[in-house]
Parts: sequence; C-alpha cells; structure tokens
Amino acid sequence: MILPASLTRVGASLARVSSRDLAESFPVYWPNVGPEVCATVFGCRLEFGESTSWSIPVAAGCRDILKMRPSLDTPYWNALRRMTDLSLQRGRGKWITGLPDLHTNADLVAALRDPQEVCMDLADDLQAVRAACDHVTESAYALMYEDLYDRIVAAGLATTTWTPFLHAGKAYVTNCDFICMISPEMFRKAILPSITWEMRYLERNIFHLDGPGALRHLDDLLAQPQLDALQWVYGAGNGPGRKWIDVYRRVQAAGKSLQLAVDDIADAKAIAEHLRPDGVWFCPGGGYRRDEAEAFIRWADRWAARNKAP
Repeated sequence: MILPASLTRVGASLARVSSRDLAESFPVYWPNVGPEVCATVFGCRLEFGESTSWSIPVAAGCRDILKMRPSLDTPYWNALRRMTDLSLQRGRGKWITGLPDLHTNADLVAALRDPQEVCMDLADDLQAVRAACDHVTESAYALMYEDLYDRIVAAGLATTTWTPFLHAGKAYVTNCDFICMISPEMFRKAILPSITWEMRYLERNIFHLDGPGALRHLDDLLAQPQLDALQWVYGAGNGPGRKWIDVYRRVQAAGKSLQLAVDDIADAKAIAEHLRPDGVWFCPGGGYRRDEAEAFIRWADRWAARNKAP
C-alpha cells in the first residue's frame, strides 16, 4: 500500500501469492530481534525463545526509569544496524528494507519494569508511570527511529515494516499491547500522551489495536486527530473478522482509514458489504492461486465502484 499523502486507498495485500507485482504486495525484509529490543538501549538484556525474545527488567520502580539514559551502542541494537546495512547492500534493486518491530511508550516501560509491577504502579503512583512513559518516548523514540530510518532513506527507499504499507517519509505502526490490562481512565492519564507524541512525530501512522481487552480504548484513540488509520487484530479464537463489523464501522465513523487484517478472502468480502470503500485496505490471510487472487482484486474494484459516494 503506497502512501503518498494519506492512508486512504482501496487495495489488496496478498503477500502469500507467489508474485512480486500482484496488487500492492512487494518484496521486503525487515530485521528483527524481538519487540522488546527498545528496552536494551536502556540497559536490559534479552532472553530468546524459539520465535521471539523478551527483556529482563532492570528498574526497581517507574521513578528509577527517569534516571536512565538511552544508548544505541548495545549488542542488540548494533545487530539491527548490521542487519539493516546488509539488507540494503544485498537487496539493492531486489527488495525493500523495512524497520524492525519496536515496542515503545508503556510497552517499553513494562519491559524495563515488568508488566505486573507497572499495573501496581498505576494504582500506587500513576504520575510516576506517566513520567516514565514520557521520558522513554521523548528521550529515545526519535533516536531509535531515525538511526535506522536514515539508513533506509539514504539508500533511496520508502518506509515500511512488518505490516506492508509503503510511504515516502516517516511512517510507522503506533501501538501499545500493555493497554489491554488497564482502565480507560488510567490509559488517558498515564499512557495516551506518549502515544500521541509518537503520532505527531510521524508523518503517517496506523495504530495496531491488539485483542478484545484493548477495545475499551478504541474511542480515545479514534478521537486523536493525529491518527491516520487503525489495524484491528482480534486474535486467535476471536474470529472471524465479520464478528467485529461494529468495530470497523466505528473506525470509519471517526473518519479514519482501516486495515482489514482478516482470516481470508470470504471474510473480507462479508465485512466489506457493511463498509464504505474510502480508506479500506484489504489484507486477507490465507494462500491463494493466482487466479483466485486476481478474481478478488477484480471483485474489490467492482465493490469500490458500486459503493462509491455520489
């Protein structure tokens, strides 16, 4: 999905089809050592599992985080730099190099402190959590982002990451998985300000809302003028996507674009019949023969034309 000016475009991302030029798919490699790599720039080490990694907390309290200063000279961040540089070198003319998965704001605070402890801190010292979120955001977000973004731009490439948007400028997925555990009031007071800071910093952003527990914060997120689009991920056991048509409608009613990351083509079609085409980005799961994928693209064109506003 190419974003020259906004995240408002109908398209179909069918990356599992073995074609490099189908719809809006494109070849991409994005380096990754796990979502909590941001905690390593504040002194954490990582433990690795088979398919992910997690941080070993180092902060005894949220107010201790205020004393920490970020440094990108760590084994983990230097590995991301080397992976990025090698991809740019070997992928020239072959693929796009993307940004890694970066969990920031309250997710970063939780990685430094421990999620359960941050929940207790919110009850005992909410202002300390707010201050910690603000600190890690203002001291490290641009530092981390620009360190890798500048490499990619210098190679003449646009921006992408683990979800396949493409934008010629600063764009990223804003997110906070931690919010599924807290109340709307705590979210608004302690965490939302750091998320809106990130939204203002970026030219384009799409918020990754993860799981039913996070839906209590949907209206607060949609109220942010800096938010361009929303990706609703309902999670394993909570599908299909057509169970959540009300969520998709709320996103459209707020004037935001929408990524339909759903189970399959049939699910995408069922949901689309309840939506306007403006700003809808189809990203159905599953694998398809080329003729099946091309049939869906033709269907999307007809659907958009049929439902176009007069």
